[in-house]
Amino acid sequence: MSDDTLVYNGGSGHELLTQPRSLFQGLPVSLYGQRIWYKLPFEDLKELRILCEGTENFERMCEAAKWTRMIEIYMEKDEDCEGDHGNEEGRNDDQNMERGADQVEQRGRDDNNEDGRDNNTDDGRDQDREDGREVYEMCEEEAQVEEVVAKFFEEEENDDYQRTPTTSDNEGRKIQRCPYDRWVRGSGELKIKQVFESVKEFREAVIEYALKGGWNIRFNRWGAVKSEALCGIEKCSWRVYCSYEDSIAMWMIKTFQENHTCFKDGRCKILSQQVICDMFIHELRNDPLLKPVIMQQRIHDRYDVAPSHNQCRKAKKKALELIEEEFKEQYSRMKDYRDELKARNPHSTVEVRTEINAVGVEVFDSFYMCFSGLRDTWKGHCRPIFGIDGCFLKSNSKGQLLAAVGRDANNQIYPFAWAVVQVENSESWLWFIRHLKNDLGLGNGEGFTVISDRQKGLLFAVNQELPEIEHRMCARHIYGNIRKDHPRKPQLKTKFWRVVDSFNEEDYEINLAQLKKYDSDIYEAFMSRNPRNCSRAFFKTDSCCEDALNNFSESYNNTLEKARAMPLIQSLETMRRQTMMRIAMRRKMTQKHKATHSLKVALVIAEEEKAVKHLRTIASRPGLFEVMDNGQSHKVNMKEKTCRCRKWDLTGIPCRHALRVVFDNPKTYKKEDLVSDWYLTTKWQDQYIDSIGPVNGMKFWRTSGETTLEAPDTEVQKGRKKNPQKRIKGVNESPKKGKKATNHGRDMHCYRCGLADHNAYKCPNSGVPFKPRPPKKSKLADGMEDPRPVGKKGRKPKKKKTVTEVVESQDLAGPSQPTQTSTPEFGEWDRYVAVYM
Repeated sequence: MSDDTLVYNGGSGHELLTQPRSLFQGLPVSLYGQRIWYKLPFEDLKELRILCEGTENFERMCEAAKWTRMIEIYMEKDEDCEGDHGNEEGRNDDQNMERGADQVEQRGRDDNNEDGRDNNTDDGRDQDREDGREVYEMCEEEAQVEEVVAKFFEEEENDDYQRTPTTSDNEGRKIQRCPYDRWVRGSGELKIKQVFESVKEFREAVIEYALKGGWNIRFNRWGAVKSEALCGIEKCSWRVYCSYEDSIAMWMIKTFQENHTCFKDGRCKILSQQVICDMFIHELRNDPLLKPVIMQQRIHDRYDVAPSHNQCRKAKKKALELIEEEFKEQYSRMKDYRDELKARNPHSTVEVRTEINAVGVEVFDSFYMCFSGLRDTWKGHCRPIFGIDGCFLKSNSKGQLLAAVGRDANNQIYPFAWAVVQVENSESWLWFIRHLKNDLGLGNGEGFTVISDRQKGLLFAVNQELPEIEHRMCARHIYGNIRKDHPRKPQLKTKFWRVVDSFNEEDYEINLAQLKKYDSDIYEAFMSRNPRNCSRAFFKTDSCCEDALNNFSESYNNTLEKARAMPLIQSLETMRRQTMMRIAMRRKMTQKHKATHSLKVALVIAEEEKAVKHLRTIASRPGLFEVMDNGQSHKVNMKEKTCRCRKWDLTGIPCRHALRVVFDNPKTYKKEDLVSDWYLTTKWQDQYIDSIGPVNGMKFWRTSGETTLEAPDTEVQKGRKKNPQKRIKGVNESPKKGKKATNHGRDMHCYRCGLADHNAYKCPNSGVPFKPRPPKKSKLADGMEDPRPVGKKGRKPKKKKTVTEVVESQDLAGPSQPTQTSTPEFGEWDRYVAVYM
């Protein structure tokens, strides 16, 4: 060292060609008592870094070697290891050390040892003595230790935890890694020396091969140690044989004749009922009414093989039995599911209610969940209005789903509570309403609004638990019931909805009088259902919502169509995850929205502005205006944000009269300042900040330690099975299939009396003239007589011939002979009937 500069002094150099990570194994010198440094070729000696295998510097050296292709290694003897033999005066560990006994460069071979001599020879020792160094001679024991230590290398981590190292517990047995190709599920390939984990895996491979190629394969031998499959067509040489191989502890294909000497016949003997069951079990979960003939056709289209109809029928039956077992198994984990929801969503309300059946077994009765994130969001940021409704679960376990759905700032659905009950009755609705009352803090219901249908149990529960709440009845259900009792009233729809859509009492009375004038019976039926509960003229303005329908609850039930057909826990999990996805999607949408208010506000204002040009404004006191609309004046109070039409009061969005005032006074008023704060974008964003906490999968749930539940007893439905995936449409509902008028889905009416649900032949009403239906024209072959007997419901009798006509015809025809047109004998009727049909 001179002037604080490190220099290389003495020693010898070697070149070593090796991998960076194998450096310590390839060094030609002993590592005992050595300190090792390294640097890159372009670096100075001051940048030397200490080097030990497995450290951070070692990893950096290995990474740098990929780019520089050369690393300079310096070695020096450690003073602590030299003892009295290698002590040198004036030597300092940091600055006065002589760099290295060896310089090793990872480039090639050792050029300084071309004669094959090692550095530790006598010549090397003499050189060290000439330099003033005393060589440390190791004893025999230390030499043996040094020999082993010099060959030490960092252990490789055994990533394959299923493969025990060869020198572990079984030292006497040598286990080799499998050098053969493993079977890849889904490949549909078989080849010689292919290995499998089990005989069952080999069976799956043969099935995939047969289906992929459309070959007729059958198993000839099946056992725990060996298995064999042959071609199902005689005299074909195709054959595969698999047996256990001890050397690799796996099953191996040892014989494989891969060429077929036959033609495909469209059959496959290996395609059993179990195989078909495994193919369609997922599809049958979604569509239990999938017909065997459809299964048969799909298999033929996919694999070019045709199973029998009986195979598909039995496979479907077996799959449905497995699905039924899965449905029942879900109930045994309901308490574990409850604890998992509570653990991942603190302060949430999750309850499982059970009952004891006649046998004394605890069975499932009902389930309720309301997550804290949704509950707190609704209480803090949503309008005080929600809808409640029930719908059927379509799984084999049956039951009904009850849900509470609110409105967000954009008037979109916001579900926040669910319940599963066995029957929709007064007791189940009371249980559900009590939970909502406690979670939402509804008290006696004052200041809140609920929308529902007129289900008797629901009405009883709301009146008992929330006596002061504003209870709106769904107008669509009322209209459907009235139309069912009063068919063939074309103007009923228009006049009914005019009454419902009336925003003030004056319009309500006018429209109600028109309905009474149109049909007094309809008027009486409407008044018996208390129209004040479904008309906007009598709604309170606290909720800033004009909804007279429960359509947002119906819409939410429609989104759960597939979830309602799943087993219970899967159904609840699907609802939970759909809610999380809805919140995540709308969170992104709200963050991108830059306007002051939500999208609904812009749409409503744009619709109201279309009629502004026909209005006229007269100014009164400050903030008061009189707006003329169709010859009628409306008082508008801009300070209180009210209008005589009550539309602004009820919705919270300026009506056409207020917008006309803004149009005439643009410097004084702005549209944005007249909208209710419930529609602010900031409020919309706050509604989707919080969400439901993530829940672990079923295998991670801890056992509650309580008694497991059994599935509730359900009565077997008698009669014809109906499609559980389809909602039974109302009496007056017709499917909308395109724009073409069609009679599909319409109710059948009697053309004699005009009533529904029967035809003229079965009309029970007397005193109405009977009009028989004209008979259908028979489609017979040319020259063939109608074989139907002559009668009231058969063909019309032919005109009888007179005696003279009969005699003349016999004289012309000669003696009577049997003809083909004579009455058929027994046995010939089948041919005539087949032609007639």
